[in-house]
Amino acid sequence: MKLSKLAFENVKKSYKDYFIYFLTLMFSVCLFYTFNSFSSQKNIMELSESQAMSLQMVGLFMNMLSFFVVFVLAFLILYANNFLIRRRKKEFGIYMMLGMEKRDISKILIYETLFVGSLSLITGLILGIGCSQILGIVTAKGFGITVDYHIIFSFGAMLATILSFSAIFFILMLLNTRVIAKVKLIDLLQAKKKVEKIRINNPFVAVILLIISLICLGIAYWLTTYSLESFALSLAQIMLLGSIGTILFFVSLSGFLLQFMKLSKKVYYKKLNIYVLRQINAKINTTSISMGVVCLMLLLSIGALSCGLSLNASITKVYEQASAYPFTYHQNEPISEEDMKNLLILSDVDYYNTVTIYKDEHTINDILPYIDSRDAKDKMYRDAKVEYISLSDYNEAMRSQGKETMMLKDNEGFFISGFDEILSYLNEAGDKHIDYQLFGHDLKISNKKEDITILGTNFSPDVIVTMVVPDQVLAGQTSQVRYWNIEVDDAKLQPYIEKIEKNMYTYADEHKIEHYRFSGTSQKEVEDNVMGIGMLFTYIGLYLGIVFMISSAAILALQQLSEAEDSRANYEILRKIGTPEKMMNRSVLLQIGIYFLLPMGLAIIHSFIGVPAVSGAFGYMFGVSSMWKSNLMTGAIIVAIYGIYFIVTYHGYKTTLRRK
Repeated sequence: MKLSKLAFENVKKSYKDYFIYFLTLMFSVCLFYTFNSFSSQKNIMELSESQAMSLQMVGLFMNMLSFFVVFVLAFLILYANNFLIRRRKKEFGIYMMLGMEKRDISKILIYETLFVGSLSLITGLILGIGCSQILGIVTAKGFGITVDYHIIFSFGAMLATILSFSAIFFILMLLNTRVIAKVKLIDLLQAKKKVEKIRINNPFVAVILLIISLICLGIAYWLTTYSLESFALSLAQIMLLGSIGTILFFVSLSGFLLQFMKLSKKVYYKKLNIYVLRQINAKINTTSISMGVVCLMLLLSIGALSCGLSLNASITKVYEQASAYPFTYHQNEPISEEDMKNLLILSDVDYYNTVTIYKDEHTINDILPYIDSRDAKDKMYRDAKVEYISLSDYNEAMRSQGKETMMLKDNEGFFISGFDEILSYLNEAGDKHIDYQLFGHDLKISNKKEDITILGTNFSPDVIVTMVVPDQVLAGQTSQVRYWNIEVDDAKLQPYIEKIEKNMYTYADEHKIEHYRFSGTSQKEVEDNVMGIGMLFTYIGLYLGIVFMISSAAILALQQLSEAEDSRANYEILRKIGTPEKMMNRSVLLQIGIYFLLPMGLAIIHSFIGVPAVSGAFGYMFGVSSMWKSNLMTGAIIVAIYGIYFIVTYHGYKTTLRRK
């Protein structure tokens, strides 16, 4: 029989053994193609210049991220291949006893890799092309643009996918050839008789390690939650302590888990629980480090998915808060008001207002003593200057936005901010009615503003810590910045912007204004920019989250299927002594369920601490929206992927036990 035909028959005969391997390869190829096909999505969209730039940015980041992802997938594929080689060592030993040379066995493995790799590559690409259509429509919907729909196909993404996975398969073939070349016949024939290394067998040592792991995790949790500053400064220590604590937890678990379960004799001796618990205990003991690594990978997956999705919602909220007018010009140049009116052609606009910003020597650090919240000093730029605007400018801006105006006494003032969290800190100071001296005026600062304030259109809220004061306090002072908020009909806006941009550059050249840069921002630019950044976070979260989820689930599945091969004799004995098939199936379900849930459970506990901290770190830039929707979507993705691998593992385990 030809070696290629024998290899094909092997794959055909052992398709159930190969199914997890094939499934993992197919998902990996699908993901890799889908998230590398962004450059082709613009072909179905009617994009503006800013939208095209945002889409190009997302595509560039996805391509860069793929260099990292391909290494993760390579590790996963090599791990899965190693599992298959271990399961078939006795088969290879029989080949050698029958006179087959090692190089022929290597050729069989090469052919098998080609068959399975080619099939998974083709299937994954077909699935990836389908998923990329969905992703293209979702992207278009995110930008709120019309779609000229037709099938999207990215030759570049396909070529990158084929080259990347071909390289992985080539490395796979070399490693398999090396393994077969070095192995001895006696090792192949006795592969199943070798006892796995037991790590912890002393309950006292296990308890000590558990205490150390809990201390490490406790310190990591405390550093994460104490303050944003402690989280940022101690990130390396948090990651190190968290990793050590997680791995030690699983190393110690097998040393006391069985003893702990024995305390409840009703549970321990019920049905086949005594056998199931001993099996789980033994498996955790021999795979404790890999289970700890899987738990950390699951944490990365949950964090990437949850933070990526929630940041998209937060950034969308920022857009809604940061664009109050169709167009805002931010004047930083010493140009007279009359000249600015001519340059901005205000006679052609529907409406305009101005907001003039002033500063003095006061910094945010002067306000912090009046704020009780521990995180305030971490989330506010302490050395940044406090800004001031007049009451009349504030009221005019509020009237134009349809919001409530304010009244002040001659010695009063109040804080405003474009960030909910910072406003809450400022209101703590306002509640204390602090005394404040500004430009020779003694003011009493109180709490008058409960909702955020936007004074113009920008890529992020331009009001951080600003004080509204009576007009006479600022009279005669030199301004730092002036916002010219302009309303123009949508159809006329872009030609208007182009016209005034030309005016401003001409004026800057004539008056020798060095390093001039046009600083006008339109609502459309903000919307496209924010949507692009939001999609970037979402797609990075999905890409990394799904890759790590697949990797984790595949490793657990392969470990359990390896256990199934070793447990066949035990279940055959149970079958011979009359154990019902239903009871044995239940024990298999319980065993796999506990094995899958242990690392996931600890990862979820870690995520309750870590995810809010990471979201809080981004909160200053983007604000933090409610995370329940992102958590719900994260849960759905986890259930789908984890559930598929769990079901396939359960059925594969039962099939192995029934095999004669």
